[in-house]
Amino acid sequence: MTVSDLPVISHPEFAGEAGIGRADITPPTGIYSRSWGCAEHDTAEGIHRPLLASCVLLAGGDPRPGLCPLTLALGWGDDNAHEREIRDAIRTAAGIRDDQLIVHMGHTHSGPITNLQNVDRAGGHLIPAYREHVIAAAAQAIGDAKANLQPATVTWSTGSCRLARNRDLVLDSETFLCGVNPEGESDDTLLVARITDAGDRIIGTMVNYACHPVSLGGGNKLISPDYIGGLREIVERETGAPCIFLHGASGDLTPLRSYESDAEIADRNGRQIGYAAMSVLTGMLPPQHVLAFDRIEESGAKLARWSPRRRPASTRLTVTCAQTDLPYADLPSEAEILADLAVCTERYQRERLERRLMMRRDLGEGTGRRASLTIWQIGDGFLVAAPAEPYSRFQVDLRKRFPRHAVMALNIANGNIGYLAPAETYGKPGLYQIKISLFRPGCLEQVVEETAKTLQRLTNG
Repeated sequence: MTVSDLPVISHPEFAGEAGIGRADITPPTGIYSRSWGCAEHDTAEGIHRPLLASCVLLAGGDPRPGLCPLTLALGWGDDNAHEREIRDAIRTAAGIRDDQLIVHMGHTHSGPITNLQNVDRAGGHLIPAYREHVIAAAAQAIGDAKANLQPATVTWSTGSCRLARNRDLVLDSETFLCGVNPEGESDDTLLVARITDAGDRIIGTMVNYACHPVSLGGGNKLISPDYIGGLREIVERETGAPCIFLHGASGDLTPLRSYESDAEIADRNGRQIGYAAMSVLTGMLPPQHVLAFDRIEESGAKLARWSPRRRPASTRLTVTCAQTDLPYADLPSEAEILADLAVCTERYQRERLERRLMMRRDLGEGTGRRASLTIWQIGDGFLVAAPAEPYSRFQVDLRKRFPRHAVMALNIANGNIGYLAPAETYGKPGLYQIKISLFRPGCLEQVVEETAKTLQRLTNG
């Protein structure tokens, strides 16, 4: 290799415009918030940390498409019709098109339940007004992001964090647990985006990490964003700018400390990610700069001197989607679920069946459904929003195939069709994710392939 063959060291980047908006969506104490079958309470007794609606509006090119990933610090929608209703209301109130908006759930398991089927339960009377509050607050956040739109550079860099651990724990042929598997593989990739203004001042960050927000379990009685609150506190304190969390492909990942009752555990988990994110931010090059070989300096040893050089960032902003038809597993019919409900006495089983019934009605009685993933190319970065909970292999495989790009994978975005697990995982039928999966083996691999084809077309284009 000669000096002229040396590549530059660079970060994936986007240059255009960015605006950040945020609004409080903390529910009232006493709202129905039963997310765990093992919980002995139905309603929240207090607030650990506020829940937020946060968004980044990205624009650039001519014409300037404004793309807005909106994160709600909520758990999940129990059915896609419910999710679509709220998303359409936000879009209409904010005055943006459907292809401009991704509504992404932070996936805390310590938040309020927003499905209207729960209005007759304890604290359920607060749900309708709370839904309207979420819609109004989300629209306000998007409006603020529009108002804050300014020339900006988004720069991505990758680090690691060891909080997330594999959670598919198999003890024997009959004992399948959902919890830390000390010998299981886990993805520790931490992807951080720094957003800077024309003067290179940080105006926001995005942290993309895959780990189920289940630091707190059924014994917790507080509304909480889980570890996201502690993460946000660290990064915002150090940067002086809003931090937005993007929940990655975590179908098989859980925190090392999971299902606890003490909110301090959630904060500690969040600080672990926060400090890791700050390590990544600290090591980044200046915006729109690369590190290039400069000269050889004689000092006993021949020293290779590298220096920052300015290089304009990509301005590309593209919207598309990846679609594939997934065949259903052998699912129970609506009549079968209703029959099981009629004789069920355990509350946690009834709640599981009720959720199953909503999903069954949402799916219809067909043999499969189309999975549609929203994909945005943002300069050298890809935002891949899955309306599902894929295993971490989803993001691992895509990042391996596109190493020169920043691939931000989002779980539970614009809907949720449940878990997408690797084919070999179906050999462990007692695993929770497999028992409730809607699709046959091969579903994850099929989605990865179609997504990769779409990313390749964008790369070639």
